[in-house]
Amino acid sequence: MPSSSGRRPLATTALVPPTAPDWGLALGISTSDFAARAFTCEPTSLQSVRRFVRETISAWGLNMLAEDMTTVVNELTTNAVRHALDGCAEAPGKAWLGIARTGGAVVCAVTDPSSTPPTRRHPERLAEAGRGLLVVDALTGHQWGYAQTAPDGKTVWARLTTPRC
Repeated sequence: MPSSSGRRPLATTALVPPTAPDWGLALGISTSDFAARAFTCEPTSLQSVRRFVRETISAWGLNMLAEDMTTVVNELTTNAVRHALDGCAEAPGKAWLGIARTGGAVVCAVTDPSSTPPTRRHPERLAEAGRGLLVVDALTGHQWGYAQTAPDGKTVWARLTTPRC
């Protein structure tokens, strides 16, 4: 039935699809064990991501992982900015960071709009760049990888094992 303005009420309202199943709960990750944040190519955005990681890890009582996880996240988010969010000035894009604590580990995942897979490089000895994934590899004990996302993009993940107390 048209409203007094002559439009049908639902014709101008965006419909929201039903809520997707909570994949975190299906994996045994409760809401308190998952945190996410969007980021852009702005330097303040990456600073905010690093602070977010430290605060989240600290809130989970895992201060012993804060430095390593912050370094891993810094490398993955920097790669996303350099290789997926380039041209930020013309068309600002967003990427996402998720952190989950589950089963004796903390997993971070960075989703960006580029479908180009991450590539581990072997830079020259004095090169100023190109060691990011080597650092991730070393800090995670080779526990990282990626998956393509539909329709475009990828998610790069890394896993740090929590120390046994």
